[in-house]
Amino acid sequence: MTAAGTDYDALWRGAWKEAAAFGPGFRSRYATLLRLMGAFGAAGRFIEFGAGRGSFLPLVAERFPWLELSAHEDSAAALEVLRGLERLHSVHSGLLDESLDLGRAFDVAVCSEVLEHIEDDGAALDALIRHLRPGGRLYLSVPLRPDLWTRVDQEVGHQRRYERGRLAAMCRDRGLEVLADRATGFPLYNTYYRVLGTKSPAQTASTANHGLRGRLLAGALGRAFSMETLVSTPWGGRGFVAARKKVGRLQ
Repeated sequence: MTAAGTDYDALWRGAWKEAAAFGPGFRSRYATLLRLMGAFGAAGRFIEFGAGRGSFLPLVAERFPWLELSAHEDSAAALEVLRGLERLHSVHSGLLDESLDLGRAFDVAVCSEVLEHIEDDGAALDALIRHLRPGGRLYLSVPLRPDLWTRVDQEVGHQRRYERGRLAAMCRDRGLEVLADRATGFPLYNTYYRVLGTKSPAQTASTANHGLRGRLLAGALGRAFSMETLVSTPWGGRGFVAARKKVGRLQ
């Protein structure tokens, strides 16, 4: 289940629509996921779970044109946009829990900034793994450090910010081989998040969309945040995990 009372359709029509297009946090996260995919493998069938309006998918298509792309989402507002995107083999909907059955398995799966919204994140992770082929790669990102909790976490329906290493441990407990477990964001992104976290999601998202100057600044910040993700640190507020489903694991 996702956070009760959170209107995700409204967020995807408003704050997250702007943030995904212009926000340095989103853009640097995408760049980091692409880098991990390049390092640990991306071939065959690809799906993004919790794809939102699909802002990440064209970047995947450009970087890895050989992938067969699919997407999953549960927000009706985001699904409207996803179903209009080109190059998608399929678009799926449904809650990330034990009931999810997409009818096919994938070689590569990304689930970025989704698990923290779900009350039973273990069941959600089980659903991701169930739809991954043996040998397939899973790329995850979540917010770290409960002490960085802000107004934004509350208003966008976060259930938690993870302790460092927690998500990798959950993957190992489920038989996955963890290829990378990175905690990044110190000091630049952490500071940025603390400052913007005092505002509403709409105010935060619009910060980077104030004319040419704002977009140039957002681009520069995004590049700085991306460089910062090259270094894993105990103080990082952004978590990235790459894992592989072992061949021969009982289904």
